[in-house]
Amino acid sequence: MNIRAARESDIPDILRLVSDHARRGDLLPRTAISIRETLGDWLVGKDEDGDIVACVSLFYYTPVLAEVRSLAVADKVKGQGWGRTIVKTLITRARQNGVPTLFALTRAVDFFQKAGFTITQRERFPEKVWRDCQFCPIQEACDETAVVLHLNEPTTQRVTTQRVTTHRMAIPLSPVQHVSPSKKGILSMPKAKVNKVVLAYSGGLDTSVIVPWLKENYGCEVICFCANIGQGDDELKGLEAKALASGANKIYIEDLRHEFAKDFLFPMMQSGAIYEKEYLLGTSIARPLIAKWQVAIAEAEGADAVAHGATGKGNDQVRFELTYKALNPTLKVIAPWREWDIRSREDTLAYAAKHNVPVTHTVKSIYSRDANLWHLSHEGGILEDPTNEPEEVMYQWTTATENAPDKAEVVKIDFEQGVPVAVNDMQLPPAQVIANLNNLGAKHGVGRVDLVENRLVGMKSHGVYETPGGTILYKSHQALESLTLDRDTSHYKAEMAIRYAELVYNGKWYTTLREAMQAFVDKTQETATGWVKVKLYKGNVTVIGRYSPHSLYREDFATFGQEDVYDQRDSVGFITLFGLQMKVKAMHEVSDGGKTRYAAPDYSKFKRD
Repeated sequence: MNIRAARESDIPDILRLVSDHARRGDLLPRTAISIRETLGDWLVGKDEDGDIVACVSLFYYTPVLAEVRSLAVADKVKGQGWGRTIVKTLITRARQNGVPTLFALTRAVDFFQKAGFTITQRERFPEKVWRDCQFCPIQEACDETAVVLHLNEPTTQRVTTQRVTTHRMAIPLSPVQHVSPSKKGILSMPKAKVNKVVLAYSGGLDTSVIVPWLKENYGCEVICFCANIGQGDDELKGLEAKALASGANKIYIEDLRHEFAKDFLFPMMQSGAIYEKEYLLGTSIARPLIAKWQVAIAEAEGADAVAHGATGKGNDQVRFELTYKALNPTLKVIAPWREWDIRSREDTLAYAAKHNVPVTHTVKSIYSRDANLWHLSHEGGILEDPTNEPEEVMYQWTTATENAPDKAEVVKIDFEQGVPVAVNDMQLPPAQVIANLNNLGAKHGVGRVDLVENRLVGMKSHGVYETPGGTILYKSHQALESLTLDRDTSHYKAEMAIRYAELVYNGKWYTTLREAMQAFVDKTQETATGWVKVKLYKGNVTVIGRYSPHSLYREDFATFGQEDVYDQRDSVGFITLFGLQMKVKAMHEVSDGGKTRYAAPDYSKFKRD
């Protein structure tokens, strides 16, 4: 196996390999710049075809402590020993450099134990916990184990102070300060101005104009981030070229559809959360995911600010900024709509022309829309008057009920512990489950909602939503739970779903309360395994069958003639006790010869005409 030190030409391949694992949630994302700045501490493995198939880096916290990080092995060579060999080589390098202690946070505990590491407590490495882990969105629910390896005592061959300083430069040393290098490599406090900002970027007119505005008003580098959460290829087409042409220094475009479905949509669906009885929270639930990745990229890039294009009137500003606060409160938040003088589309176009921002010349829709894997929303236009019926040309996804097929379609959905895993007996990954159900539901006009809702900021708004797949999933999941949840748990869960929906709508995804609620929801899903059949017809979703191996419904228990489970004579005592307070109240009312307030009139005293 060809294991060697990384070279400049290896950076794109390292980035690609690490990014593949980051998308799966196995590693934290790295950037080309961060890899280049620490290139001397990376090892790579090349196969006989000349491809980079393994990589790992050694991150120095101090001259006596280093972390094994970004260990990645290509799928095509899994099981061939590349991981074991490259880590062994890294250990040899660390020993040669006189580093006495190596550690790692990992889920692959057995792998590291075979390499000589032992399990320990992460609190033993405050350098990691207080510099890196405090900014991790899943710190409280971390499923990684700390492992440590003690090498030889340090020798005269040490990592130079300059090298250690270089590594520390990108790491926040406390919740309230960052460090940056001077020309001589000495640590110094940054200037008050913003140096680098990560912008939530969609490629639309507003966010395209924000790019040069940030550079002009803050004198900073701008890194654009776009999350692919199923908004469609048309919105993503040419995005990189447009961002760079607008003045961005770099752009990240991450495919987060499966993460969106698995870690956000499905947990919310399992809770039963519906805002104000109708809204399935399609826009609300997407914002914490986008903001989470913004923060992660800001940390990887050493950015000191994040920005968004939400206006000062809506809910999204709250959702973005609460997530920023929860995940990294040290980042400065820039909301141009609360600062700039742009007040109209004409102002925006004029600013774009002045700064050579490429603008696609299309007729602007009278509607404001938000699209993702879960839904499509419409606001504005004639909807500003709630007495108006939405015009059919407004809908872009679902078929009108009068134009939907005249023949019903039956769909079967399989669940495993509350997670939908198959549609019509075809196993599918999370995002594809939703995509398939969207197509089926949209064809039959399922999932249209016309709603006047109460915004968090205090005003009402009128919106129309199309959520075909989500509507089918909510209906099916509820039918499955009707079999698997007992009465008290089911009723309590329904009450809690209202509060859960408020938390999602208000942007409080990363809160202790939401996580505590999720723990309860997860417990209720342990038996939510089985299948549900629904019939789609003219906008309706009708449950026509459900099954679970954990069903609490037993035909033999429910049969009136069965006496070994339930003796009908027991009902006398039950009814007496259950209605005792009603009986006592009525007895009190008649004790002095009176009548209960519910007594029927004496019709015999009425004369007929």
